[in-house]
Amino acid sequence: MRKISLIFFLLSNFSFSQNIELPFIDGESCTYRISYGIFGGGEAKYVLNKNHKETKVVVSGSSNSFVDIFFMVRNRYETIVNNSTLLPRYFKRDNIEGGYKIKQEYNFNYNSNTIFTQKGIFDLVPNSFDMISAFIYGRALTTSYLKENSILYINLFLDEENYNMQVNFLGTEIIPTSIGKIQCLKFSPKVQTGRVFKNEDDLTIWVSDDKNHLLIKVEMGILVGSIEANITSVENIKFPLSITE
Repeated sequence: MRKISLIFFLLSNFSFSQNIELPFIDGESCTYRISYGIFGGGEAKYVLNKNHKETKVVVSGSSNSFVDIFFMVRNRYETIVNNSTLLPRYFKRDNIEGGYKIKQEYNFNYNSNTIFTQKGIFDLVPNSFDMISAFIYGRALTTSYLKENSILYINLFLDEENYNMQVNFLGTEIIPTSIGKIQCLKFSPKVQTGRVFKNEDDLTIWVSDDKNHLLIKVEMGILVGSIEANITSVENIKFPLSITE
């Protein structure tokens, strides 16, 4: 269940000239069932809290008692974004993955174009996002924009490195879930190989084909085996979900 956070990547070319319509309301949350091959691995959940100025998103994931025997996972991520730009102000990561612990805090300073971290000060590439705020901003893009741009890009600051990630749009697909069959947009981000992924095409993401752009399903091929995440519940969403039946 390593890098469970990657299931929350979403995509965009980040055209900041467009007017942003926030696709969420205060209190929105979703839960996901995480599986490893034939095994049920655990659960992931995010909760969103919005005020007039900023939005805070907390993502958590944990392995179940069976997986804990072999590889215990307790992951938590937090981001705070500006409601006008959806650029991040603050990001925190607190992970336990087996015997490996990760603790990160990023403070984004747009006056000095720098990112303050526990490992030093880094240059802030324009329109850069942490892994969670990237997902939030991508949701604000219109469905027509996502469909018309078959190749999208996102500037990520990840593990103290700047990374320009290419994302390919693969079309639409109906995904069966426990809450109904959902019309989705399908994407394939080009991921970094070596630490988690064996191949750059080992991540596929489905988001709802409606104004919510909720994350519905993820498939990840990792160095050892594969991980799948499927949505199991939604609460307090702003728009009707694209359930076909």
